[in-house]
Amino acid sequence: MRSIQLNAFGLDHLKLADLPAPRPRPNEVLVRMEAASLNYRDYLLISGNLYRGVNLPIAPISDGAGTVMEVGEAVTRFKPGDRVTTFYKSRWLGGRMRPEWEGAEIGGPDEGVMREFANFDAYSLAHAPAHMNALQAATLPIAALTAWQVLEQAHVTTGQTVLVIGTGGVSIFALQLAKLRGAKVILLSSSDEKLARGKALGADIGINYRTTPQWGAAVREATGGEGVDVVVETAGAATFAQSLEAVRMHGFVGVVGFLAGGELQASLIPIILKRVQVQGISVASLEQHERLVAALGATQLQPVLDSVYGFGQLRAAIEQMIAGTHFGKIGIDFAK
Repeated sequence: MRSIQLNAFGLDHLKLADLPAPRPRPNEVLVRMEAASLNYRDYLLISGNLYRGVNLPIAPISDGAGTVMEVGEAVTRFKPGDRVTTFYKSRWLGGRMRPEWEGAEIGGPDEGVMREFANFDAYSLAHAPAHMNALQAATLPIAALTAWQVLEQAHVTTGQTVLVIGTGGVSIFALQLAKLRGAKVILLSSSDEKLARGKALGADIGINYRTTPQWGAAVREATGGEGVDVVVETAGAATFAQSLEAVRMHGFVGVVGFLAGGELQASLIPIILKRVQVQGISVASLEQHERLVAALGATQLQPVLDSVYGFGQLRAAIEQMIAGTHFGKIGIDFAK
């Protein structure tokens, strides 16, 4: 079977390999992988900068979707023919995260999805929404679930206002899911073209942070001086102070990413005086993932795929992600 293997850190070391096809052991499910989607953590793995130790060689990429081919002994969750996605935090089934569950992550340290056939523990998979094809379903495990969890933790409801930073996968899912909840959405981007695309998806207000560097004040002005109820903070250290400026008293800042830096220097004063809840979000449990899938099925939400590459074009796909030119998700079609 075909697999993409990372033999040493760096994009130059992504190599096509021919490996034996696996068979499922007890409690495992054999999946014919059909699609994948990219997340920033995939680049961290490939570049050697992931926040966890990884043994090489490894098949990279965390998020994928496919069809169940065979199930091992004692598997009751799935049967051959089921359409599935991977589930990233493969030991976090429900409730609060526990320290002993950390590190069980598909796509590093555990094997990723860039292989035509892959065995997964039965609880490392979830049923795909019936209305989505494999490429669409592959966008869900990290990006959609992260966006969902921010809105869940913040208890976003009708009439509230959500600030979304950027137009990557998490941000666009946050925009779509917030609108489904009846919230107003303010979208930030450095591109007027992307802001226009965001408004076509339902964003109520667009602000170009390149031409308006003090966008926190602009957000407050756009909300009558109060600020937003929720900030989906995808960028990190470089934007955190502006996020605190933009959020209202007793507001919620969900910190989900660090694309613009992970080392924070910020004043505690606005957090204290505004009674802001700052919550770190690192995806969510399988229980929450299944709730997300049910909501997507009920609303028929369509993920936004910016571009789709072939199985052998992984490097080009990652280079586009690094460049930041995408709007929504970048997919890999294993049939191409």
